[in-house]
This record gives sequence, structure tokens and C-alpha cells, in this order.
Amino acid sequence: MGQNEQLLKSFLHRIANILLINGGFLDNPGLYTGEMGLVLFFFRYARYAGNELYKEYGFRLIDKIQKSIHQETPINYRQGLAGIGSAIEYLVQNGFIDADTDEILEDFDDRIFSVQNLSQLSMEEIKSTGYYAHWRTLGNSAKKDSILHTILTPIERIMRDHSILPTWHRPLCDNNSLYLKTATYNHWWEYLSAKPNVSVSPLGIHNGLAGLGLALLTELDGDVSWVSLIPDDI
Repeated sequence: MGQNEQLLKSFLHRIANILLINGGFLDNPGLYTGEMGLVLFFFRYARYAGNELYKEYGFRLIDKIQKSIHQETPINYRQGLAGIGSAIEYLVQNGFIDADTDEILEDFDDRIFSVQNLSQLSMEEIKSTGYYAHWRTLGNSAKKDSILHTILTPIERIMRDHSILPTWHRPLCDNNSLYLKTATYNHWWEYLSAKPNVSVSPLGIHNGLAGLGLALLTELDGDVSWVSLIPDDI
């Protein structure tokens, strides 16, 4: 094992411990800057390290997220239901969780797909709904054909009318993603090298410690599939 690999593993272990200590204090369930981003890191790290402790903590965070969701939780992808639901689909589709997504995402479907007139949504809401619908059609949902024809196809039509290429038609695992570039997280290197485990911020994927952890994991195991969950332009 090379010195660089040893260093990356040391940083990853430190990141995991910091997130274990501080992750429970987040009050944001979202994917980009909240708890769902930490869930993604913990399941990935548990598989890489072969340590069920981190997987168990990931499940605990999912329980916390489910309890925190209410009628006022936004639908948007970055911080709301669409991103959380898409991440759950990713975890199931990639074997991190054994579950029936039609069951655990039933309330998500009801909320996200409830709008009768898509033209009433903002473009951000249209993209968020479309990206969630795309993830639902990639899995084993019994509703995938219905979602494709009644939700995803009309959304793609609206986006084409606005000369926007749907995000899900672009390469899903783009090695040029900002989220794969460890330089994106330069502000963390000095901290990880020198400072003690104290409360830190931000912890999530977007410019945060979980994002750096995921990028380091990709350097070690080559798995870029998680990047498909966080496109740069949504």
C-alpha cells in the first residue's frame, strides 16, 4: 500500500468520525447540504471499510430524516423531497439497502407527482420532479411505465420547449464533475491535518466534509456512480 493511499485512508477515517460526532446535530434533511448527503457517505464508506457501524448510523439518519419530513418540506432536489427520494432509489438500486421503493417512497410519489398542471411549476421544480421521476424509472418500481408516460415525458417536452437538455440525458457519471475534484474542498485539508474533532460546518456534500469524503472514496475505489445523484446544474 502506497503512502498516498495510507494518507487518504487516514483522512477518510477522520472524516467518518467527525461526521459521526456532528451529523446528528444537522436540522436539514436535504441531499446537498443536509443529512441525506451524510447517509450517502456512510453507506459508501461502510462498504469500503467493511464496517457495519457506519451503515447502522446511516439507517439511523434515514429514520431521523423520515421523522422530520412534513407537509411544508419543499419538493426541490437540492434540499427537499426529490433529492432525498432519488438518493434512496440510488441506495436500493446499488444494493446498499434491501427495500421496496414503491413502499418506502409512496408518500414521496404522492407529494412530488401531485401537480396536475406542470406548467405552473418553476423550472427548478420541473427539473427536480423530472430527476426524481427519472430515478424512479431506473429501478424496479411497478409504477415505472406510468411515471414515464404521465410525468417524465411531459416534463421533457416542457424542457425542450425551453431549449433545455434534461439533466438525466447527459452522462450520469461525469469524471469532470466538480464533486469529484478534491480541489473543490481545499478549505478542509488544513483542518483535517491539524485540528481536533470539534463542531465543524458545512458537513454535507456541497462544499462540505461529506463531499470530500465521497471524492476520496472515489479516488480509492474508482466508483463514480454517486455523482449521478448530484449534477452540477440543478
